[in-house]
Amino acid sequence: MTVPKAENQNIAATVFQDLRRQIMAGELAAGERLPGERELAARYGTNRNTLREAVRRLEQTRLVTVRHGQGVTVADFRRTGTMELLAPLLEASSDYAEIALIVQDILPARLLVLEFAGRLAVQRADRTDIERLRDITDLLVSATEGSDPNVIAKGFQRWLEALIDAGHSVAMRWVANPFLDSYRELLERFPAVWVLDPHFPDHLKRFIAALEAGDEERGVQALRGYYTKIDSAVRATFGSIASPGHGPNETRRGKRSPSKD
Repeated sequence: MTVPKAENQNIAATVFQDLRRQIMAGELAAGERLPGERELAARYGTNRNTLREAVRRLEQTRLVTVRHGQGVTVADFRRTGTMELLAPLLEASSDYAEIALIVQDILPARLLVLEFAGRLAVQRADRTDIERLRDITDLLVSATEGSDPNVIAKGFQRWLEALIDAGHSVAMRWVANPFLDSYRELLERFPAVWVLDPHFPDHLKRFIAALEAGDEERGVQALRGYYTKIDSAVRATFGSIASPGHGPNETRRGKRSPSKD
């Protein structure tokens, strides 16, 4: 078996990501055909085999359809897509009303994922898992006292990862990954969405206490009570994002974005 060169794989990934961004940003519309292989290969300065690898990835993520003799057609990803497209959509889309609606609709699903992850953690966490969650909790509590939102946001991402790991479930990890990816993208693009509630440390401590006590229901209640309140604030934030004439002017990756928050 021939192993593709790493350089070609990197180029294929770059082409895939750029075409994915164009599709999700609406620059390439559903039903539109991509330019031919030769033209695209010349545009990206690569060969046709590498280009085909990029198109294959687009097809796997249901962003295009490939039919022999008909070329490559952009799919309607809003109908064909899966959760793995959530983070790329949050990154690429400039339709803030749609983003706000998607976030609003996805929050209840995220809460269900968190609750189930909490149940599995209480059921299956070993001593190493508990110590890891306790250590991250202690760091977050200290960061909260110092009121450093960036440290807290990144630390909480680690806490969520540790929570998922504590359930020792491949299925749970697969379900949770798109939510974790979208969470990272959301915070990077819309930092104002991070809601630092004064009761955040208490919520973490309550869950750790339930985890150590093996109290599944108390652990779920700690998660549900906190996130029900937080999600209301997140909805309000995205309501302002979607409002005409309102938007952030945050800098992203060194570039000034159009107003969006």
